[in-house]
Amino acid sequence: MALFKDLKKILQNQEGVALMLIMTAIILLMAVYGEFTFDSKVARLKATNIMDKSQSKLLAESGLQMAMTRLKLYKEAYNAVQNNQSIKNMVPDQLLNQLWEVPFIYPIPIGAGANSSFKDSVEKFTDESLLDGEMKVTIQNISNRMNLNMLRVDMTKLSADFDDQRDNSSVLNMSDNAILSDVSVDQSLFFLLKRLVDEKKEKDESFNERYSNINYQEMVTALKFYMSDFGSMTQDPLADFAEATFQRIPLTPKYGPLSSSSELYVIPGWNDELIELIQNEFSVYPTAQIDFNKLTANMLRILIPTMSEEDIQDFFIWRDDPNHPKFINSEIDFKKYIVDQERLMNDTDFDDRMKLFKQSGVTFGSSPNLFKVISEGTYNRSTYTLVAYVLLPKNMPQTTPNTNPPPDPNSTPNPPGVNTTPPNQTSQLLEPRVLEIQIN
Repeated sequence: MALFKDLKKILQNQEGVALMLIMTAIILLMAVYGEFTFDSKVARLKATNIMDKSQSKLLAESGLQMAMTRLKLYKEAYNAVQNNQSIKNMVPDQLLNQLWEVPFIYPIPIGAGANSSFKDSVEKFTDESLLDGEMKVTIQNISNRMNLNMLRVDMTKLSADFDDQRDNSSVLNMSDNAILSDVSVDQSLFFLLKRLVDEKKEKDESFNERYSNINYQEMVTALKFYMSDFGSMTQDPLADFAEATFQRIPLTPKYGPLSSSSELYVIPGWNDELIELIQNEFSVYPTAQIDFNKLTANMLRILIPTMSEEDIQDFFIWRDDPNHPKFINSEIDFKKYIVDQERLMNDTDFDDRMKLFKQSGVTFGSSPNLFKVISEGTYNRSTYTLVAYVLLPKNMPQTTPNTNPPPDPNSTPNPPGVNTTPPNQTSQLLEPRVLEIQIN
């Protein structure tokens, strides 16, 4: 009975209730405070990341603008040299290329062997600069690829008589020696793609199984049909098959030139593996000429198919010798190597070969006009990269038909309709133009 009374007394004792309420309130407030503090930290971190990303984006955009400025300077220097014959022979293209090919890095790195004057100049530039963060800008010459848009059939260039447009046919010559006499873009594409696929089949058994029944004709025809003007391939014997292929997917052809390499992935028969095989030799961007100094082994095989693998290796050892690198300034320099030095072709065969390429719309030289700009901006932990493809259009000298008879009766007139170019007219580069920008 006494135990029951003691227990009842304890239960009726309310001392300490207030303390329990206060402790409970404190615990709840601490939980609210912790949640509020966590949300505040997350919000602050998000704001910091947004600011860092915005700053890195501005740095990348500034790097792209800097690259465009350097290409404009190159354009001005190139045009000035072309207009002055006296300095044209003294200033090679290799020297002009230094206006754009040297990468830019900020903050400017200072080597261990730099003198005090250089260090002071760099430190002064850094202190006075408004840039805050890091920047890397590189300009690459990609004037070494054939333009796939040369495959397309343009209605404005067709004559009224479609029966005469036999050159517009998509039918390929499947023989191994076809590239010796036909260097058109579609034939060159077939030649190189087949070679690369065959090489990979030998090395990769699974690849061989996947592409054992590859149809190159259908691939080239589908590509040509996709980009050609509507109704321009009515005389092509393979046009109906290509049209039926697109209807079966279904996919409406673009009926216009490709503007991005990503468009290749939607064309029937073309996929990642096949596109990757040719992406360093073909592009969708226009270029005035293919740069001899950027020739790849595959492009060299198209240019001179009779070269053996050993001959190709010898060419790159000669051209890219680290101790004595060679810069090919013109077709004449390349001819001296092929004809005179290595005797891979005779003089006549070389000239005929280059003439075939010119007739197909492909020319070679040493003046780049298609560039890939990579601008990377870094601020704290954020990195923003812009990849831009930039074209320097080339304004070729205007030609006029030679219809007037020669003043000298002993001279031989040019055939009617042959274009002649005044000797004082030279090709000029126009303002750089951004063709495509990719964000990485």
